[in-house]
Amino acid sequence: VFASLIPSILVFGMPIVMLGLARPYPQEVFAALTLLTSALIFTNGMYMAVFAGSGLIRMTLQKQVGDRAPRPAQEVESLDPSANVLQWVILPQYAEDVEVVAMALRSIAQSTIAASSIGVVLGMEAREGQAAVDKAEHLKAKFKGQFRDMLATYHPPDLPNDPAGKASNLAWAFKEVVKHAVANNEDLSNIVLTVADADSEFHCSYFNCLAESFLNTNPELRNLRIWQSPVFHVKNYHRQPSPVVVGTMFTCMQELAALCDPNAVRFPYSTYSLSLGLARSVGGWDPEWISEDYHMGIKCFLLTLGATTVEPILVPTVNYTPEADGWFSTVNARWTQAKRHALGFSDMSYYFMMLPLIFSYAVNNRAGNRGLGTRSLQQFWNMATYGITLLIRLINIHVIIGVLSTYTFSTTIIKFTMLLLFSTDRNVNFLFERTSFCPQLLMVTSTVCTIFVSAMFIGVYRLMRERVDGKADWTFQNSAVHWLRNAVAILLWGPIYFLGLGVSIWKAALSVASLKSFEYEVAPKPVMTKTD
Repeated sequence: VFASLIPSILVFGMPIVMLGLARPYPQEVFAALTLLTSALIFTNGMYMAVFAGSGLIRMTLQKQVGDRAPRPAQEVESLDPSANVLQWVILPQYAEDVEVVAMALRSIAQSTIAASSIGVVLGMEAREGQAAVDKAEHLKAKFKGQFRDMLATYHPPDLPNDPAGKASNLAWAFKEVVKHAVANNEDLSNIVLTVADADSEFHCSYFNCLAESFLNTNPELRNLRIWQSPVFHVKNYHRQPSPVVVGTMFTCMQELAALCDPNAVRFPYSTYSLSLGLARSVGGWDPEWISEDYHMGIKCFLLTLGATTVEPILVPTVNYTPEADGWFSTVNARWTQAKRHALGFSDMSYYFMMLPLIFSYAVNNRAGNRGLGTRSLQQFWNMATYGITLLIRLINIHVIIGVLSTYTFSTTIIKFTMLLLFSTDRNVNFLFERTSFCPQLLMVTSTVCTIFVSAMFIGVYRLMRERVDGKADWTFQNSAVHWLRNAVAILLWGPIYFLGLGVSIWKAALSVASLKSFEYEVAPKPVMTKTD
């Protein structure tokens, strides 16, 4: 019970304490909130400017010398002649447009090792009925011979502790892949899994780079690695409304920055890869946790006592943001997605629920021969200590935006209350003058960072332009006009966007505290024109 209250304590606890202190110490609380809010905005802006900039430079240099040509299968396998790396790509989906899934499959088929080494799993939902079967058979026929193997799994409805969603679909598909691999006598130690949203378009070199990274990793560490490419939500960028563009910019640059920061605590995000051995050692995916990517990263971290790390593969993956008919409907679809993503907050509760269980297991099984039993208490405490950085990362993702929204609102209320109720001998205006310099300096610097980050996003767009759907109108064709368009979007919609994120985080914190399970809200995705 306490673990489920932790998100609410983090989001609402400190603001409530600060508001409680505002009555006896209004000046001090006002000064502290103003400085803290400015400092948080400044640090996040600076972080994106530095590390996303580094990632953009690395990707641009690669583009300038020509996109890395996929290495032939023989060259990949020559890195370790004894290892025949088999890859399975799992595409969990529900009511996805068949042409969107076909787009994802075409991008996988671009790999030079697709026919020899890559199998595809179409993770269908049985609750779609005959439509799911027809879609799977159509895709299997269309891509016949382009992959080493192609399976369709059908996640049954109404399983216990198995709510509908990507995580439960993926958990079922994973079990089916293991059964298939065992039945076909495949070498389980050389199988790599890639989990992808059904609308993901891979870079032509991704799977070759993944095989190389797997083979270049010490065999003792291969089952302690998760590989992650930058994920850019720009596939339908030309059609995104301005409020959605704001979210696309900041999400893309934040994730790129985390991938390129050598000291960052990283989580798998959206589309990622890991060995079958790692997935099996932690028991696969948990169907009841709605944010399967972050949850799997935290689960691997905990059950390997902090040994699992996320490694970048800097060949970008692109996908769609939610899209519906009309401007308002698309914005509402993005809001639906934001609410679902915010429920990833529940992983913080999972972390604290698991710690005592892992500690108990490590203590009681120190003499064991496998798993956590072979780990020492010292390793547990090292994991718990390093886990503080993981918690800070989760707080930065889920708490900071909600707290910033709360603090900004609270600061405004305190300021107007002091102006209305304090007598002139309290020198309220003097307080505002004396406390404004540092926050103003930080906010100016943050504005510069935002300008820089928005300009870098134009660079990302130029790198990804050939992979974006639809024809670009004149506002996208000139970089200066394009940047100005996005700058206006940030100015007009940025505050509303971040307030919306804050509200979604408030709602998620309350939901984690009060609900035992969550409904997986599916945001609509675009419907593509049929292609041959």
